[in-house]
Amino acid sequence: MTERPEDITTRMGNIAQIETVVLALRGLATAQAQEARRHLAAAEAHAATVTRAMAQALAHDPATFTGSDSGPAAGPALMIVIGASQGFSGAYSERIVSAAAEARSADPALQLMVLGQRCISECDDRGLDRVWDRPMPAHVDEIAGLASRVVDALFTRLAQQGAGPVRILHARPSHDGQPLVTRQLLPFDPAGVLPATRGGGAPLLTLPVAALMAALIEEWVFAEICAALLVAHTAENEARMTAMMRAKANLQDLHRDLRRDLNAARQAQTTTEIIELSAGRL
Repeated sequence: MTERPEDITTRMGNIAQIETVVLALRGLATAQAQEARRHLAAAEAHAATVTRAMAQALAHDPATFTGSDSGPAAGPALMIVIGASQGFSGAYSERIVSAAAEARSADPALQLMVLGQRCISECDDRGLDRVWDRPMPAHVDEIAGLASRVVDALFTRLAQQGAGPVRILHARPSHDGQPLVTRQLLPFDPAGVLPATRGGGAPLLTLPVAALMAALIEEWVFAEICAALLVAHTAENEARMTAMMRAKANLQDLHRDLRRDLNAARQAQTTTEIIELSAGRL
């Protein structure tokens, strides 16, 4: 039975309303990604300042810190997983949680600190337990505060159970999608961070080099986590932009199909009316 033109017109109106929402979500995601990029430059500058300070501190006595001292007896490994705060981002959350699940399969003792409500829910669905989790903030201005809470929770846990290796997992924005990045935060490796910043005279210190380095490493971890949160926030919003572009294309295809159906329904209605009118005259 051919659908009535009035019904098809109503469906086309509903699709137009949905397309308006899709365009609004895409515009919001674009604005949030741009804002995160602006904040990222400041976070990277802060990390660079901290690494220069560490290089200058080590200029006093390079042998004081070799990077092999990871604190008390080694504890379990820990991974900070940065996921999505909201939906409408395609398979973004699923890919991140899948990577965390693979890491857990390789090391059953691996502890997870998960950020992002969508990833927390995905972990619940898969039965993937966490030692700590928090939702991602809705606004970029709140990311530094979250990074501070992550660092406090991280170093409290390391002090309680021993310092094991700490890695961070997140996505990064790219024209080829949002590839996942996993890198090590602790134990701190000065050879991988400081060579480019070495040089210059040794400054006057009022603290032992070991104590100063411990404080600077914690500050460096904060800077790295803050930068990773901003990068992940950008990647999430780029994933949402891509998902909204696909949704818009699908809605346009559906609108074209309904336009074709509407024309056919109107033609069928006109034909029926002509037949009825002709039959009445007979």
